[in-house]
Amino acid sequence: MYLCNDKWEIEIDEINYDPESADNFVRPNAYIVICDDYSKSICVSIADAAHTTEKKIILKVSYFTPHDEYAFIEENSLFLFLNDTVCEFDAQTGEMKNKKSINMMGTLFSVYRYQQDFILYCEMDIIRMTQDLDVVWDFGARDIFVRYHGEEPAFEMMPECIRLYDFSDNYYEIDYDGNVIRD
Repeated sequence: MYLCNDKWEIEIDEINYDPESADNFVRPNAYIVICDDYSKSICVSIADAAHTTEKKIILKVSYFTPHDEYAFIEENSLFLFLNDTVCEFDAQTGEMKNKKSINMMGTLFSVYRYQQDFILYCEMDIIRMTQDLDVVWDFGARDIFVRYHGEEPAFEMMPECIRLYDFSDNYYEIDYDGNVIRD
């Protein structure tokens, strides 16, 4: 995954990394354990726009961390949504500024921006979270948010609402304040 803004270029790759091995090709500035159980490693490379400085951070994260669309850069902050944990890093220093566990059932499928907030599309929950990592609202349904029947997507962000289907083919619409419009 590659992210950039006018100040930073960030590359995130899944890697094989053993902190005890001398055979590692990547020499990180920091090694941070986010998840101990059933995990994988990712390397976060942060370079300034002029490529004069670069930091490498290796994170041991949940195996269920999404493959795409789980990182966002905003000014000097890098937000990483690592399944049931979200971390905010300072891009300038490479240090973790904030870390919060997400109270959700199942796994995180993907994360989307909505205004200044994040919408988390999870297996059993739809969550709106601020950049301060505070949960604004959480919506759960009768079954998991995947489609078994039909061609419509299980999760769709529309201008006025979020449209959802669950595995039992129940249809929901919620507004961006977390209120049910149609159930």
